Amino acid sequence: MKILKNYTQIILIFIAIIIGGIIGISFKEQATILKPFGELFINLILTITVPLVFFTISSAIANMNQPQRLRKVLVSMIIIFIVTSVIAIFVGIIGTYIIKPLNEKDIESIKQSSFTQNVNMQETKQDINLVQEIVNTLTVSNFLELLSTKNMIALIVFSAIFGLATNASKEKGKVIKEFLISGNEVMMKLISIIMYYAPIGLGCYFATVIADLGNSIISGYLRCFVIYTIIAILYYLIIYTLYAFIAGGKNGIKVFWKNVLPPTTTALATCSSAATIPFGIKAAKNMGMSDDIAETVVP
Repeated sequence: MKILKNYTQIILIFIAIIIGGIIGISFKEQATILKPFGELFINLILTITVPLVFFTISSAIANMNQPQRLRKVLVSMIIIFIVTSVIAIFVGIIGTYIIKPLNEKDIESIKQSSFTQNVNMQETKQDINLVQEIVNTLTVSNFLELLSTKNMIALIVFSAIFGLATNASKEKGKVIKEFLISGNEVMMKLISIIMYYAPIGLGCYFATVIADLGNSIISGYLRCFVIYTIIAILYYLIIYTLYAFIAGGKNGIKVFWKNVLPPTTTALATCSSAATIPFGIKAAKNMGMSDDIAETVVP
């Protein structure tokens, strides 16, 4: 009974996604009638992403008593991100080298399609040098542009600087600091409220995705899709378990797998990293990470 109580929401989400997949396969185009119910959930999640990122990052940094702690967190995060990305790249290269997912005809079709897209992009887009591209990624020219998931990196940079400024203001910034902390608590509560609708929303969304993509997967991408899925699942089960063991030993593995399923199912159903942020932060805190680390690293 205790296990059932602790995993009720996860079990419901899994059941909903499985049912949604069955509905999508069985009813195909007719399953798209469920699309509004799935989009309702996705829209709710994406709507809260911008204020969530702002409040979590800025409040975490504003609340840090030791500036060197932030430096250590950010440096560690960057190093780990680079290392794990390199590992993922090697897994992908080795997987596609051993199992050839595409034949020559498929490769030529992809090249031709890419060439056409590149020509069209070159006709409509001016050349931008590397430095300007970095500037455009890290910043925006208008504050209102920060209020969009399309400029997430710029929002993260702004939130971090805002948190640092609040922290440096000490007593004079106390009111803003309390506002950020309060806003963060409200956002966490909002996530918990939206999560009540998660099983229905994710189930309907997944049914729609399967219904929309079923034919295209069967017609030309089945082999590549299957190989990618197998490699992704193996990486997820083996490498992530290894990461958890490095972080916390046997107990780390237990805690990781106890809490990682909600963000996993959200990622699986939505294919959106932004949509998983609320679930990732909540899972990280449940794993025992301090608020400042969870609220800084996950976004």
